[in-house]
Amino acid sequence: MPNLQILKDLIFESDNKACFIERERILPCLEKKYAEDNSSEKYAKIFADLLDSVSTPVLDCDFFAGRVVEEEPDPGMSAPCGVLYSIGHMSYDYETLLKKGISGILRDMENRAEELATESARRFVYAARLIAESIKRYAERYAATAAEKGLSEMARALSVVPYRPAYDFYSALQSVWLIHMIASCYVGSRDYAFGRFDRYMFPYYEQALREGKTEEELIRILAGFLIKTNEICGRATHNYKHKPIPSNSSKQYLTIGGDRPNAFSSVVLRAAELSDMAQPTVTVLLKPEADLAFTDQVFHTFSRLSDKMNVYNYEVTHRALLAKGLPEEVASDFTFSGCCALDLHYHTIRNEQYVPSPVLFLTTLHEKEYRSVEEILRAFRENLRVCMQEFADRVMGPDCPERERAYFFDSLFLSDTAKNCQHAAAGRAPYYLINFFHIGAATIGDSFAALDRLVFQEKRFSYAAFMKILDKNYEGNEALRTEIFNMVRFGNDDESVDRYTVLSAEAFAGAVDDLILKPNFFAIPSIYTLERDNTMAEIIGATPDGRHAGDPVSENQSPVYGADRKGITALLRSLARYPFERMPAGGLNLSFSKKHSPEMLKAIVLSYFEMGGLHAGISFIDRETLQDAMENPEKYKSLTVRLYGFSEYFINLPLWQQIAVLNRTAYE
Repeated sequence: MPNLQILKDLIFESDNKACFIERERILPCLEKKYAEDNSSEKYAKIFADLLDSVSTPVLDCDFFAGRVVEEEPDPGMSAPCGVLYSIGHMSYDYETLLKKGISGILRDMENRAEELATESARRFVYAARLIAESIKRYAERYAATAAEKGLSEMARALSVVPYRPAYDFYSALQSVWLIHMIASCYVGSRDYAFGRFDRYMFPYYEQALREGKTEEELIRILAGFLIKTNEICGRATHNYKHKPIPSNSSKQYLTIGGDRPNAFSSVVLRAAELSDMAQPTVTVLLKPEADLAFTDQVFHTFSRLSDKMNVYNYEVTHRALLAKGLPEEVASDFTFSGCCALDLHYHTIRNEQYVPSPVLFLTTLHEKEYRSVEEILRAFRENLRVCMQEFADRVMGPDCPERERAYFFDSLFLSDTAKNCQHAAAGRAPYYLINFFHIGAATIGDSFAALDRLVFQEKRFSYAAFMKILDKNYEGNEALRTEIFNMVRFGNDDESVDRYTVLSAEAFAGAVDDLILKPNFFAIPSIYTLERDNTMAEIIGATPDGRHAGDPVSENQSPVYGADRKGITALLRSLARYPFERMPAGGLNLSFSKKHSPEMLKAIVLSYFEMGGLHAGISFIDRETLQDAMENPEKYKSLTVRLYGFSEYFINLPLWQQIAVLNRTAYE
């Protein structure tokens, strides 16, 4: 059984300055070796040579094999090397991998290539075979290393998986881990996700129980697997003190629940409690009535893990995807493979744009003199549409070798593309998803409210005069700023005020509806910022809600910091007015000043979901602890906080982000 504490200690002792040293030393040599190779399988050859050349280290404490040798970069080394890369942010078809093994996947592709009888299909299969056979050799070398160390279960598993089907609970987890690690660390990208983990692992869980394993044993084994995911990037953060690896600060996402949670769904939650590390983020798709015991377990775990979990209203997203025209088997199989971005499991590849909505809003305001909020909204919607259409046109553009290169490895494990012997490049996946993120929703909504009141209703300022006040960044108008700040704003359950933020969100969703897309492209609008509420702020001028140029805008689906003054119930009533059935992803951070019981969290979240709310990510913020961590970081190396859709180690955040966490409204 895995020694969980030793595995955890290794993570905290890891060096955030280290790179995957073997990868970085070998790839430049392979780039030279294949410099004159212009074949479609060039990168498969490079990958196979790389995997044949790296070592297969197994530590005495390892329970699952698969780790990368790390050292600080050599002098003059530019790490990470980009010869191999991927877009990442996707979920593989691990169910098929476990049932058929890579050999079965390859056999299906070979049969399909014979049916197609095209040169491109033949070359695709040739490249796939190079990759598959190199993984087989890599796993066999790992099996030999494990055997030398007397790790018989590990050695047996690696002599079989991932090339052949998994045969039990342990071998299934080992198979998934090895492919996940190779994709993240050697191919190289962030945010590969484990997809609908509880569904494809459930048969192996049932088998293990039949064979005499206890549930507690399986929970401990699974906790060891979950801790393993933290090895990919250690404690590096995604936007500060970058680790020189291709998967810098990769977030590992694991999805459970939905309309058919099973007994293993609750086991995953219990294992996550035992692991209690920043990775992976456990995303629960919650349909409360589907399994009442599972729902209770969700909130028991939520009360313990808090910032390391996401809970989504399954029905809201499901209905939204059906409304987009997706078939039931795909619409019910959605996941989240990066932050709070929607994914269609292994049925798709995806792209995303953080739309600079506040910038476009200000551009709209300065285009002409308007006579009403409705007139501004129409122009704003059109400017949003133009911006997003330009992005969509680039995504839908013609295929090119670089796009194929980006998916040379991933295409084997996205079964809907693999079965047609095609790279998952633009236009080739049966469902291509584009996530469009609306930034600063509440800032824009509060701005509409202030404009309507001061200019169009009370007529205290002409439109031109108010624009001049903005252009001067409220200089000489501090009393006006104070007055605006004291107005009722979004987040206080005032429908007459909330309507403006809702209108801004509906304009965004409408602009997405207006896009001209190819038949297999689907655009999903969401309210989500990541850290753009801060990092984009410097290019956003003063806004009508009293915000100075350069100040942060509202985060995710939340009100402007400090604007919500009437408590958690009023906040959630306001948020539930968002058009989530048109904007079915994105995120909400709820912060509490103290820990709450599972029963209290359940009452809060389920009440919100009953009103039509979409998502909840919860943090218990002890301001005194966070302030002490800023002053004495050496005492708090394991302290995590929720950022936008994931956890980070607080002491590894930049100062501005630590302050942003402290500035969040914390409810009792």
